[in-house]
Amino acid sequence: MPETPQAGTAILEDVPRLPTPRRLSLVLVLGSLTALGPLTIDLYLPALPQVSADLHVSQTVTQLTLTAFMIGIAVGQLVLGPLSDTLGRRRPLLTGLTVYVVASAVCALAPDPAVLIGMRLVQGLAGAAGIVIARAVVRDLYDGLGAARLLSSLMLVSGTAPILAPVLGARLLRLTSWRGVFVALTLLGLAILAATATLLTETLPTTHRRHGGLTTTLRTMRDLIRDRRFTGYLLTGSLGFAALFAYIAGSSFTIQRIYGASPQTYSLLFAVNSIGMVVTGQLNGKLLLGRFPSHRVLATSLAVLGAASTTLLLLVTLLV
Repeated sequence: MPETPQAGTAILEDVPRLPTPRRLSLVLVLGSLTALGPLTIDLYLPALPQVSADLHVSQTVTQLTLTAFMIGIAVGQLVLGPLSDTLGRRRPLLTGLTVYVVASAVCALAPDPAVLIGMRLVQGLAGAAGIVIARAVVRDLYDGLGAARLLSSLMLVSGTAPILAPVLGARLLRLTSWRGVFVALTLLGLAILAATATLLTETLPTTHRRHGGLTTTLRTMRDLIRDRRFTGYLLTGSLGFAALFAYIAGSSFTIQRIYGASPQTYSLLFAVNSIGMVVTGQLNGKLLLGRFPSHRVLATSLAVLGAASTTLLLLVTLLV
């Protein structure tokens, strides 16, 4: 069975392996799929205190709606990625988007927190299709420099999602309730589903599909976990994202309830944080990596992060 070239092979030509849609439409569709996860999290953040009050539940229970979604995103990528290697890209992607639309609509109508939490889990599982399969499509179509260029374009599109989503969510709350936010996500999911079905063709030929199933996937994961260097980077990235999502889960309540900020003010503060992440990510890729060893860049960044976190903890402890 023919195998696709592995990442890192010396194929640098910006030439697709298969006929592709126009680049602009490809970037817009894949960028929308990649941004769907961040949009689903951040558009909803300003509404968290409103959800808590409307459903008469504690802050902790309301935050479970975020936790459930993140569990769904994580598990969904582990399942849908290998599944798309076996079935092709279109079927799992279109199925995932369809389930996402249905789950979003049920979230808008959720009568109690249990239904909302359950549907957020399903929403995350389905939304993972866009995140993992969009990157797989890039790998199907391009190698080397071509793939790097397209991925950079996708990162630029998806990087704007955390900046714009809380602002848009706060604006929506001026016109509707938190349920209206999920109606907006339902409509967004429908639009992305229609664009994907219309503009994105199958990119993984039958001859390049893998048929090892779950056993092969688990064996690959086992081998990766045994790699000490990979595991070190994995733990570093995981702990960093754990800190990020702890901030995401708690910031809405902290800034709005403790500091008295409006949803609009909160969304602007959150956007500032997101802009900082996008800017430093671009600086990292264009100025630091290539001039300095990656492990030194990472170690220095972690030291700065630790110092900033310690300073923030001291300020909060002394001033609040």
